[in-house]
Amino acid sequence: MGKKDQQLHSRIKKDIIEKIESGYYRPGRLLPTEAEFCRIYEVSRTTIRTALQHLIMEGHIYRKQGKGTFVAKGKIKQTLSSSSLRYNDQLRAQSREPGIKVNECLETRADAKTAEKLGVEEGEPLYLVKRTRLADNEEIQYEIAYVRKDLVPELTEDSVKQSLYDTITANGHQLNRTEEQLKIVISDEEVSTHLNISAGAPCFQISTITFIGSEQAVEYSEAYFRGDRVEFVIEREY
Repeated sequence: MGKKDQQLHSRIKKDIIEKIESGYYRPGRLLPTEAEFCRIYEVSRTTIRTALQHLIMEGHIYRKQGKGTFVAKGKIKQTLSSSSLRYNDQLRAQSREPGIKVNECLETRADAKTAEKLGVEEGEPLYLVKRTRLADNEEIQYEIAYVRKDLVPELTEDSVKQSLYDTITANGHQLNRTEEQLKIVISDEEVSTHLNISAGAPCFQISTITFIGSEQAVEYSEAYFRGDRVEFVIEREY
């Protein structure tokens, strides 16, 4: 693709984003077809197709097989800095309905990686919890968490469907702090299946170690977020 073509599809993409942000193209609206966009912008179908594909990858629009291309509702905002609003409250503040599905909740043993993260010996008993979080019935986050059974002996599927952190505190622990690491990863088959995306699609990964008041690590998790549906907000106070 030549430089001129790149400039063309970038300008078209920017114009469509501006129309979405201004309300000209409203969330849920069916967009013009590729042929109609070609006439609107007087460019080739290849240029339009590239611009639309980039808009889809960035989460501005989405396709429905056999129905066309539609304007997305906008990305879910997740606050990374200290906030009193939990996941459900953050979604409701954005007029989204939160949901959670427990995929697995079972006992396992610490392997070398989880043992190192949690500060325990290999083979120590842990709970493995896999959950999918939803917004308006759409998958946006898939989480794999390991919880120390010696610190949280009572952990059930029903309890983690409500709140994993509430389950930890209900076992007599005060949460103290977390250490989190954010990076971009390529989704594997497990992650893509639970997030309803194509395998190999990029997504955000946040790895978290949760500490209780005694400075013991009680939980280690890896959460995967759809890159086309989630953006992060960082607030700093000075």
